Amino acid sequence: MTSQQDRAGCKSYVRSRTRRAARRAGVLAGLNLGAAPRAGAASPVARAKSVLLVWVSGGLSHHDSLDPKPDAPAEIRGEFGAIPTALAGVRYGELVPRLAASLGRYTLLRSVVHGEADHGVATYFMLRGYSQPTPFFDRPENQRHTHPNIGSIVARELPARNQLPPYVVAPGLSYVEQVNYFTPGWLGPACAPYVLKADPSRPGFVVRDLFPPAEIVWERAARRHRLRAAVGAAGPTGSEAQSWTGSEGRALDATYHRALDLLTSPAGRAAFRLDDEPAALRDRYGRHRLGQSCLLARRLVEAGVPFVTVDDDGWDHHSRIFPSLRTQLPQLDAAFSTLLADLADRGALSETLVLLLTDFGRTPTINKDAGRDHWPGVFSVIAAGAGVPSGQVVGASDATGAEPADRPITPKDLARTIYHFLGVDPRKEYHTPDGRPVAYLDRGEVIRELL
Repeated sequence: MTSQQDRAGCKSYVRSRTRRAARRAGVLAGLNLGAAPRAGAASPVARAKSVLLVWVSGGLSHHDSLDPKPDAPAEIRGEFGAIPTALAGVRYGELVPRLAASLGRYTLLRSVVHGEADHGVATYFMLRGYSQPTPFFDRPENQRHTHPNIGSIVARELPARNQLPPYVVAPGLSYVEQVNYFTPGWLGPACAPYVLKADPSRPGFVVRDLFPPAEIVWERAARRHRLRAAVGAAGPTGSEAQSWTGSEGRALDATYHRALDLLTSPAGRAAFRLDDEPAALRDRYGRHRLGQSCLLARRLVEAGVPFVTVDDDGWDHHSRIFPSLRTQLPQLDAAFSTLLADLADRGALSETLVLLLTDFGRTPTINKDAGRDHWPGVFSVIAAGAGVPSGQVVGASDATGAEPADRPITPKDLARTIYHFLGVDPRKEYHTPDGRPVAYLDRGEVIRELL
């Protein structure tokens, strides 16, 4: 059987199992789940000033990390042992001991489910709360025809402080440019994230966008700004006036001013200076891309950025999963546990909603290449901060980690919960380029256990 046939068979099997899990849980087959926000209901009161999202891109294996099955057969259990956590009776994989010890700081959600076994479609659903409208959303020409990322909606609703962007993505690679998971869609470039294009763990890390080119001194840059302002004040006439004042012109102008604000903001430049942090703290986060990106994210939310995403790719382990996880899981363990402790020590955890999300889980059974394939039937995520109860597990998977045993949670529920914590009304509408009104979120329920 070819690799393509393997994938097709896996996809069919995943869909059938996910549909069965969804029916058993009493949710809708199309996964437009939960009740729509009630018309006339009061807007939520903000519980958080910002969201810090750590995105584990590729599919975190719940069997080998947050939901091990030590009593299952070896082909399901995998190579790693299970260890106790801070919560009696709850066990984690042996490679995440710090997360296990710090379960008292967060809530573990073990019953997240959706029906999308493709990376792009699953990521679209998880980061937007809507199903993907086109199979080619990652192509630049289709970007204006997609729902906005949750971060882009937050950028529209919540202002940043200290002249910083309202939405920042820190991948440290060009990955985000290739896949475009974090795009603003119909909201346009004014709500696009500021994408960090440098690896924070590299020696001498500096954000080039914070400084004008070497050949342009500050006074010359200021003269350019004054000239542009004068031209803008005069404005165009005739046929050019409509395009100048239209949505694209306004978006371009907003993008320009946002870039200028960042360029001229001392607080903005200071937020990116990781060298100001104690060496011992940087070591605890880990001197790798994920660790230093989490540290940078903490600095950014403290400086006033409402939505920060740390994008850590490379978790798509179709083969040789266990050697890969022996390196990656300890990095995630150090980075995320230190992030929570650091925010708590600085008094910032109470006003920051911290999330660890992923596209989907991995298959219960190890495949012929010693890997695990895509599995949206059930997987685990983490929520912390902003008043989220700590030391609890919500939901459960079945004995093999294949589907929810109880309390299924959907991407729409996660999106609704994020908006609730930030005080954003999910019923609010924006308009697509063709004038069609679309709500921030059509369905979903606040995860009551997180309140």
